[in-house]
Amino acid sequence: MDALGQLTGGIVHDFNNLLTVVDSFVRIVKKVGTEPGVERATESVELALQRGTALTRQLLAFSRKQSARSEVVSLAERVEAVRGMIAGSVGKKVKLIANVGSETWPVMVDPGELELGVINIAFNARDAMPDGGLITITTENMVLSSDDIAAGLEGEFVALRVTDTGIGIAPDVVPQVFEPFFTTKGPETGTGLGLAQVYGFAQQSGGAVTIDSEVAKGTTVTIYLPRTDMATALQSSEAEQPTGANVVQLRTKGRFAASSGSDEG
Repeated sequence: MDALGQLTGGIVHDFNNLLTVVDSFVRIVKKVGTEPGVERATESVELALQRGTALTRQLLAFSRKQSARSEVVSLAERVEAVRGMIAGSVGKKVKLIANVGSETWPVMVDPGELELGVINIAFNARDAMPDGGLITITTENMVLSSDDIAAGLEGEFVALRVTDTGIGIAPDVVPQVFEPFFTTKGPETGTGLGLAQVYGFAQQSGGAVTIDSEVAKGTTVTIYLPRTDMATALQSSEAEQPTGANVVQLRTKGRFAASSGSDEG
């Protein structure tokens, strides 16, 4: 995974340079002014640029070459910030419930990556419920010991869970879901980078991500984020970023975990 991350980072660097050139020409064309037909074409190019930028961000998060812009974050505020957008995108057949109370401990993360991770998980949940269903976003303050989850985390963490009532994931597929470019969707609907971004975000934040799924019943993706406070935040601003992580696989009940500082099982 680390070698693939390094390769991905190099490719994305060149791809991002190409996007920068295209964006510069689009800006020039818009300043000059064009006929309606050319204007519509320019808008299409801008939309493609936005998609390319989003893809680059996901790739960079996976490769762990993106600079973390960590700050003390209220999960209640951040989930609320994306709740409306998610609700408007999942369709009328899917109900969204977000229950993140103000008592949830603060965490120190990159807020943009946090929001992107929640969106990626929620959109995967939507795609797993073509006939409709329920997406639930919750948090839980937890004191973990090394035996609590496969990732072997210890200390105070916030568990951010996104649960759906979709078709679930087959046990033999579960261990692959965090792999970059792996997808069960068609090539026109899935890039295979959504959960890879979540994986990268979790380890970049010093936490872990697990997935529990049962066919025909649904899936729960849980991101474990370490608790922080203002004093810790001031000290962490001068500390090094968390190192990379290996993957830990649980072989029971279709569960899978990835964390920082763990050994491959």
